Amino acid sequence: MPSKHNKYDFSRLAIIINILNLMWQAQPYALCGTVLLNILQGLLPLTTAWVTKLLFDLLAQRLASSAAFNWTALLWLVVAQAVLLLAGQIITPLAAYLKAELNRQLNLNIQTSIYQKVNDFTGIAPFENPQLHDTIRLANQGARHGSEQTLWLLTSFIQSGVALISFVGVLLAFSPLLAGLVILAALPQLAVQLKLGRQRVRLMHDLTPDERRKYYYDFLLSYEKAAKEMRLLNVGAYFIDKVDQLYQGIHQAERQQQQQELRWEAGLGTLSTLVSSGAFVAVVLAAINGTLSLGDVTLYISAVRSVQDALKGIFFAVSGLHESSQFYTYYLNLMNMNDPLPVAESPQPIPDLRQGLELQNVSFRYHSDQPWVLRDMNLFIPPKACLALVGLNGAGKTTLVKLLLRFYDPSEGQILWDGIDIRQFDPQALRQKMGAIFQDFMRFDLTVQENIGLGDVRHVASPDRVQQAAKRSGVHKMIQTLPQGYETELTLMFANGKSPIDLSGGQWQKIAMARLFMRQEANLLILDEPTAALDAQAEHDLFDQFVELANGRTSILISHRFSTVKMTDRIAVLDNGRIIEHGSHEELLTLGGIYAELYTMQAEKYR
Repeated sequence: MPSKHNKYDFSRLAIIINILNLMWQAQPYALCGTVLLNILQGLLPLTTAWVTKLLFDLLAQRLASSAAFNWTALLWLVVAQAVLLLAGQIITPLAAYLKAELNRQLNLNIQTSIYQKVNDFTGIAPFENPQLHDTIRLANQGARHGSEQTLWLLTSFIQSGVALISFVGVLLAFSPLLAGLVILAALPQLAVQLKLGRQRVRLMHDLTPDERRKYYYDFLLSYEKAAKEMRLLNVGAYFIDKVDQLYQGIHQAERQQQQQELRWEAGLGTLSTLVSSGAFVAVVLAAINGTLSLGDVTLYISAVRSVQDALKGIFFAVSGLHESSQFYTYYLNLMNMNDPLPVAESPQPIPDLRQGLELQNVSFRYHSDQPWVLRDMNLFIPPKACLALVGLNGAGKTTLVKLLLRFYDPSEGQILWDGIDIRQFDPQALRQKMGAIFQDFMRFDLTVQENIGLGDVRHVASPDRVQQAAKRSGVHKMIQTLPQGYETELTLMFANGKSPIDLSGGQWQKIAMARLFMRQEANLLILDEPTAALDAQAEHDLFDQFVELANGRTSILISHRFSTVKMTDRIAVLDNGRIIEHGSHEELLTLGGIYAELYTMQAEKYR
């Protein structure tokens, strides 16, 4: 059955095999070297204990006999001890280096695969669901923790397993009963570790929303975008108190878990001590009775402790592998998520837009249990025409743009590009034919060159293309005044030893327009309320630039400023998700409906 917190059901063995496969792909030589070195580390304790036994026996013979001492044997034993000590000193850091190297590449591969998976979501529906952000965080944390812990536990398992096999043989030679008691006394450790591992995974899952809220409070208290209102409203102390309460809740949950682990460890430690003490008494009595030599005593006492440690290591590794596989399941959950926006198996090639764009009976809502945002919408946009979308906030204008860009699919109806349903096209190929400036356009913490060049990433490193776009948007002269020109980094987040630089809202608007000018192959251009930061003259200039760019292309403008709207070819008025008026500026004024009312209301403000 699927676990309580995991959407998909993966067997533990399959998960571990999956992790091993990732390790092999990341660094096969480091993986093999790590395994080999851990086998050697597992053999070192027995070899060292055996050499120590021989050394003690040799010294005991010297004390018990006046015969000539075997200095050659002593020399060889001392050399052997030195070699074993040196081997341990070399193998341990070398194994640690190989594991670190493997982890570095493994973490890079995992992080890249997570970014790639998220980037492969065709639409934006997953990003508007808070569960995705929890899933990504759990996947990132789970994959890193799961893979690193699995590597450490597998090497620990190998090392402990080799040590166990070698030392159990020693104990069996002394007393099969004692060997059995030592093994049986360690079994509760496995059950307890499995139980605690499940609790740790559950705790991480339960605390994920709180951890994400921590990042949000950190943003409010630390970043420039929130700084103005935080200080105007004087609410810093209010949110600091919220952070304090959040941390107290997290710490209390972690404290309870650790206290429970401490109680179990104390009980298991007591049991282990009783067993090892009993074994010590048995070995000493055997030595007193003359059954064992002094070297045998050191060997068997070392064997008891080593078997206990090896069993503890194995059980900890087994329970830890169970725990890490649960962590790693979050990563597999993300990797197996289906894209809610389907892509045609054999996408049609997308033609240039020559016949127009048409909405046929389009209705949309974000979820089946939510109200309709768009309803029964029919609209034809002729090729090379400029359409303005007008309506009060919440009328559905931006949602319509999301459908045209195929960030969502209509719940009902279809959108036709030259008579072809846009769902028949590859979404990336479709968007390559489009360009848009959103109301909340991105301000990348990158150089000016990159901020503009990302409009067509194929030419992001082309100074000529970028400067041409900047000149057409009217921002080139301003860029030349910046300290490093087009290489100036526009950021308040990364100083890089330089004074942080940000732009005004109007300057950023022109950067966004330059980004749109980069999309020379676009057939459809969209401006979604982009002029809020501009004065009247700047807005007029921007619209002129947009008209220049849109010349010979189909375009859509969303604006509340009717001085701009009336310059378009056609106007569609939206209200409650429906098109209630459609026509030219003059036709809609003659109609005397909502458009005429809104236009007159706004015009009177400028008289």
